[in-house]
Amino acid sequence: MGEYSNKLLQKSQLTALRCAPGIVAEALGHLARGDAAAVAACVRFDPALILRLRSLASPFEPQQHDLLRAVLLAAPVATGVAQAPYGAAWRRSLAVAHLARALAQRCAGADADDAWLAGIAHNLADYPAADACAPARVAAWIDESDSAPWLADALRYHAEPLARARAAHPLLRVVQLAYQLVTRPDALDSVDVRAALAALPLGAAEAAQLLTDTRLQARQLAERFGLSETQDSPSGEALERLARLYAGQAAQAALHDYFRTPRDAAQVFAHCSHALSALFGIERGAVFAVAEGAALRPIPLLPAPAALEALAVPVDDGHSTLSRAIASQVPQYFESGDAAALVDVQIARVLGVSTFVCQPLVLHDERNAVLLAGDPVPGLGAAPLWRFLFAEIATALQPASVAPTAGAALPAPPGDAVSRDRVRRAIHEVANPLTIMRNYVNLLSERLGADSSVQRDLGIIGDEIERVARIVRGITLTEEHPVPSAPLEAVSVNSVVSELVRMALGTLFTPNKVNVQIDLNPNLPPLPLQKDLLKQVLFNLAKNAVEAMQAGGQLKFTTRLATANEQSVIEIEVADTGPGLPAAVAARLFEPVASEKGGDHAGLGLAISRNLVERMNGQLSCTSTPQGSHFVIRLPALQSGQASLTTTRYGSM
Repeated sequence: MGEYSNKLLQKSQLTALRCAPGIVAEALGHLARGDAAAVAACVRFDPALILRLRSLASPFEPQQHDLLRAVLLAAPVATGVAQAPYGAAWRRSLAVAHLARALAQRCAGADADDAWLAGIAHNLADYPAADACAPARVAAWIDESDSAPWLADALRYHAEPLARARAAHPLLRVVQLAYQLVTRPDALDSVDVRAALAALPLGAAEAAQLLTDTRLQARQLAERFGLSETQDSPSGEALERLARLYAGQAAQAALHDYFRTPRDAAQVFAHCSHALSALFGIERGAVFAVAEGAALRPIPLLPAPAALEALAVPVDDGHSTLSRAIASQVPQYFESGDAAALVDVQIARVLGVSTFVCQPLVLHDERNAVLLAGDPVPGLGAAPLWRFLFAEIATALQPASVAPTAGAALPAPPGDAVSRDRVRRAIHEVANPLTIMRNYVNLLSERLGADSSVQRDLGIIGDEIERVARIVRGITLTEEHPVPSAPLEAVSVNSVVSELVRMALGTLFTPNKVNVQIDLNPNLPPLPLQKDLLKQVLFNLAKNAVEAMQAGGQLKFTTRLATANEQSVIEIEVADTGPGLPAAVAARLFEPVASEKGGDHAGLGLAISRNLVERMNGQLSCTSTPQGSHFVIRLPALQSGQASLTTTRYGSM
C-alpha cells in the first residue's frame, strides 16, 4: 500500500471512531445557540472529535458552522454494549489529559494544549471497534500536519520507560509521567517517577495533590457526560437527548426547504396550515390582522368559521389574548376562566377549541397580525421548533425583489420613489437580524436560568429589539396600509427612567466618565402613554448631555409632581454639568437643522424629541447656563375624576 493510501487509511480510521453521545449532544446544543466558544470547549473532551476537527481550517469560525454541524450530526456514537467499555477508556483518556496539561503548565518548553491532546488520544486502541487506531498510526497522521514532531512523539512513546526519555523533549516527558501516575497505583513511591518529578521540578506532595484534583475532575466530567462508572445505563439520557436533537435538526432542515417554494401569502399560509397539523397536531386556527379602526379582524389566510367575521378586537383592549400578543410581541395563551375576556371565550367556542395560543407576526403587507392555534400542548409557543417555524414564515412573507432583465435599463421612478424603494429593501434586510437577535435573547434567557438581575437585563435587551422593530416597521407607512398607533399603556415614569439608566450605564455613561444620579418621586401616578416614545425622548436627551460633557461630568434625572396652568403635571428633568449652549444654538434649539457634531449626527434629535413629547400632550423646554443645561419634560397627570387607564402592557415593568 502506497504512502498516500496509508494516509487515507489513517484518516478514515479516525472518522470511524465512536464518540461520546453526551459530548455530541452538548456540542450540538451550544452550536444551535451560536456559541462557538462553548462548542470548542466541549469537543476537546472527546478524542475522536478533537482529532477529526483538527484537520479542518478554523472549524469554529462562523463560516464553518454548517460544516461543523454536519460533522457533529454524522459522528458515530457509542451505543448498546459498547457504552461501558467506551466509558472506561474515556475516563482514562481524560485523567491522563488533565494531568498532562497540569504538568505541562509547570514545565518550561511543554505546550499545555499539545499535552492535553496527547493525553486524550493516548489510548485510542482501547476504545471499542478502534483496535486499528493505535497511537502510532495516529502519530503518523499528526506528523503530516505538524511542523514539529513533539506531539506525535508524545503519542508514540507515552508508555515507554521514563528513564529512556530522560533527555527527550519536555512534552514527551510530561505525557509519559502523567501516564505513569494515572495507570500505576504505586507510582509516587517508585524511584523513576520521583526522579522524573524532580527534573520538572515538582515535589511528591504537589504531584499527589495534582493527581487528586485530576481524579475529581474526571469524576465530575464523567457525571456531566453520562460516562460515570456508577450509572446503571451509561449515556442513556444523553442518547435520548441526542435523538431529540437529530430529529429537531432534520425537521428544521425540512421546514427550511418547504418554505422556499411558496410565491405568495396564500401559499405561505397553506404551508403553515400543513406544518401546524403535521408537527404539532393543530387542526383549527385563524388569523386576525389589524384593520381599519385599529381593530383585529379575521382574514382568510387560514380556513376559519365564517361566524368569526362578526368580531373585531380593539388592539388596545388589554384583556383579550389577541391584543396582548400584539402589544407584547410574544406568544400569549388563552384558557377559559372567570377572568378571561368574553371575546376570547366566543372565539374559542366558534373554533371548537378549549384553549389557543396567539402567535404575533407581520404579514406580507406589513400589517401586524396574530395567528390563533387551537388546543396547543402547554408551552408550545416557547418550543424551539415552533419558533423556527415562525421564523421561516416571517422570511417567506417578505416580498421578493424582482430582478430586472439583463441589459435592460431601469425606468426612472418619479419623485422620491427611489429612496422609498431603497428604504423598504433595507428594512426587509434589517428584519432578519432583528428576528435572530430576539430568538437568541430568548435562548439566553432559557440557558441562564432564574437569576433575576440577568433576566432583567435580558428583558431590557428584548424590549429594545422590539422597539427597533416597531420603529423600522413605522418607516414603511403607506396610505394603502397604514400601521396603527401603538396602544397606550399605564406607564410608570420612574420605571422608564430607571430602565434607561440601567440600559445605558455600561454603554453610554461609564465609558464617557459621566456619573449618574436619580431622584425619583415615589408618589407619581402611572401615565397613559406610549412607553417607547418617552424612552426615545429620554435617551436623546441623555445622549446629547453626554456629548456636551466631553471630559465627563454629572448627569441627573429628577421626577416630581408639579402644577402648570392650574393643571397637575409630572415633570422629568434631565440636567447636565456641561458648558451650556451657545446663544445661537439655544435660539433654534428645537428646529431640525444640520448638526455641527459630524459623524452620525443629523441635527434632528431635539426636534424629534419635542415632537414626541407633544404627541404625548406634553411640553419640552430647556434652560441653559455656562454651568450646564436643564431639559424639562412636562406631561399631564390624570385629573381628579378622570377615568384611569386599565390597559397595561403585560410583562413590562
